Amino acid sequence: MKNTTIQNLAYITIIIIGFGWLLYVGSGIVLPILFSCLFAIFLIPITKWFTKKIKLRWLAILLGFLCVILPVVLLFTIFSLQLVEMLDNIPSIAEKVTEGVDKVIEKIQNLNPFNQFDAQEMISNNIDNMSDGQLNTIGSGIVSSSEILLSTALTFLYTFLILFYKKSIKNFIIYQFSRYNRDDIKDTLLAIKETVQGYVTGLGIVVLILSTLNTLGLWLIGIEYPLFWGALAGVLAIVPYVGTFLGGLLPFLYSLSTSDSTWQPIAVIVYYAVIQQVEGNFITPKVVGNKVNINPLVAILSLIFFGSFWGIGGVILALPLISVIRIILEQFEETKAISMIMSADIKDIANKFTELPIKKRAT
Repeated sequence: MKNTTIQNLAYITIIIIGFGWLLYVGSGIVLPILFSCLFAIFLIPITKWFTKKIKLRWLAILLGFLCVILPVVLLFTIFSLQLVEMLDNIPSIAEKVTEGVDKVIEKIQNLNPFNQFDAQEMISNNIDNMSDGQLNTIGSGIVSSSEILLSTALTFLYTFLILFYKKSIKNFIIYQFSRYNRDDIKDTLLAIKETVQGYVTGLGIVVLILSTLNTLGLWLIGIEYPLFWGALAGVLAIVPYVGTFLGGLLPFLYSLSTSDSTWQPIAVIVYYAVIQQVEGNFITPKVVGNKVNINPLVAILSLIFFGSFWGIGGVILALPLISVIRIILEQFEETKAISMIMSADIKDIANKFTELPIKKRAT
């Protein structure tokens, strides 16, 4: 009996490791499929509306695509025009970043009573490497644009096929279970659909709100290319926790390199700090709500886990994926406890357990 348990545990461990290795090696195949599933679930209501108006299913799906893609392409075109204009000035920007940092360090040292610590020398030795690293990152991103376009094309193709064969895929999943459990499986699929649709829709609204607020604030402060930096910060908000910080850091460095005054970089920091608080405490809770229903600890661990597997793509997919996993685990008695501890309502669950009466043993 003991040997059998050890063997089963070994088999499960081998399967998990093998499956994880396949996911890591096949990221070029897995990521477009996962993104297409996310996109397809988001497009279901739009394509359903067009299907009622148009008998041709493929045309209804295509129109649903265009309703979402055309506005994105328009915004991306405006975004790219400012990016190209800004890239022409990158060499001078890198030099101005060094000058701006030197000014800040000099002012800090004038206020520092301890002259033993030479902050200027330490940072000056690294600022060139930092600037070169950023430029190399931008260059490598431009070179790899063909791979991004290929992955995007595959994602759109998979999305179209998933929507076209949606009923067949749904029936295939349902009929893998006994007829007594099929109603529960339908409820699970419905919960997954509502969670993904609510999360993606809410996240899109948050991105638009943040892009507008960031652009308006940077324009009022007087930063060049406010639309580019504002939209970039809004899009980076897709990456939980880290994206908002990076979205504020980049325009701060740019203002530090191009502004002759000190108040503009400081104003950028203060403004983005205020926006981050408003976004975290008001905008996201009100717009996105508790769609993913994942507690912060599990959310951070999932970001690290999926990010280590698939990079930035894994970070973007982490929250909806872990939310889907939680919904699936909730449907089985054996794994319901795991789903409960992953939930954002873990405090309420713990309180319920503490309120249960303790039965005394009979003596």
